[in-house]
Amino acid sequence: MTRDSAPRPRHVKMKDLERATGVSRETIRYYIREGLLPEPERPERNVAWYDASFVERILLIKRLQSERFLPLSVIKGIVGEVRELTDVETRALHALDGQIAPAAERAGAGPHPPETLARLAKRVGLTVKEIRELAEAGAVEIVARDGKPSLEGTSVALVESWARFRRAGFTDELGFTTGEAALYVETLTGLAREELRRFGARIPAKVDADTARRLAREGIDRGNELIGLLRESILLRLLAAGNQPADGADTGDAG
Repeated sequence: MTRDSAPRPRHVKMKDLERATGVSRETIRYYIREGLLPEPERPERNVAWYDASFVERILLIKRLQSERFLPLSVIKGIVGEVRELTDVETRALHALDGQIAPAAERAGAGPHPPETLARLAKRVGLTVKEIRELAEAGAVEIVARDGKPSLEGTSVALVESWARFRRAGFTDELGFTTGEAALYVETLTGLAREELRRFGARIPAKVDADTARRLAREGIDRGNELIGLLRESILLRLLAAGNQPADGADTGDAG
């Protein structure tokens, strides 16, 4: 029987989690406190039982940190609220990680090559400080390349987009700081977390891996399109509502 097909215990102890993941109990408890892992079952005051899916979730956190360079604040949005997912669904989502290319690559534009922080700032007309603020807001990821702070892939595209936002006239002087990016990150993280929860609960356990990857790619593209149209529609609706006279308001006609 292979390792993947071997039955696993329904509950494990902390020492088993440490042995299976290579993560210390202090770190595991920190993940629980920060909401990256759910609370264990506690049948008695000093006894804690951990669902077997904890192993997969901890390994996923390690991968997202070491291979995808994601901070824990972002990882929490991916794995933090998966209490309702089964072990099979969690492992299926784990298998999808890294299998979905960014939109630019799917469109044939190819990945953005890595650029050092200083070179990218100079090229797009931003300061290094501002790009670091975008990273602190969770909008982009700064990684080490040959010992130098750099950005790559979608992070480069996001900095370019932010530079266009600036050139359009949305300046600090008008009150448009990197806090605008933080607003988008906060709002969209909640949406993405719910989308991931629903996808994991509905798709991976019901279809094969290739179909799951196709649906994930289509879901991202169609979702981006739908979100853009809905945002524009809602903004226009709110603007129109703001131009309507309130009930009982003077319309300018003489009585």
